[in-house]
Amino acid sequence: MIFQKLIIEWLSKVRIKKHSVQVEGFNKIKNIVIIINLDEKKTCDLEALIHSFEVLGKNVECIGVTLIGKYFVKKGMKIVRNTDFSFFGKPKTAWIQQFFNMKSDYALLIDRSSNYLINHVAIHCKANCYIGYKSVPENKLLTLQLTALLEKEDEVFLRYIKLIES
Repeated sequence: MIFQKLIIEWLSKVRIKKHSVQVEGFNKIKNIVIIINLDEKKTCDLEALIHSFEVLGKNVECIGVTLIGKYFVKKGMKIVRNTDFSFFGKPKTAWIQQFFNMKSDYALLIDRSSNYLINHVAIHCKANCYIGYKSVPENKLLTLQLTALLEKEDEVFLRYIKLIES
């Protein structure tokens, strides 16, 4: 698992350097992927965030990522584990490969740890905008970094994301 992590981290750095896409304004986008770290304590109301985007006419897909393996599955959430990938980070399951072949407009990372597996999944979203928490060390994948709050984070995410214009 340690070697897999190192290889995936290196591959992500290479892909991040190649990533330079023009960011589309919020009004023009259709598809949002939310990738959440299931191993962290949650302060973001995920259901409220998804509902807020859907009310605004956005298609939302939610992917939960866990390294520990113990998690509480929310309805409609797909789960990704490190065992779902080969040693070199290639997906072992058909739905992950299908997900990697899709294009998302925005990828929202609900993760304070810059988790290597979350970054690996996110970079394959082929999003034109990556939004997540400001972290130390800085996550180079993120286009927009937000400071984590202790409550109502779903409202903060939505407020700032709606401000993005092309």
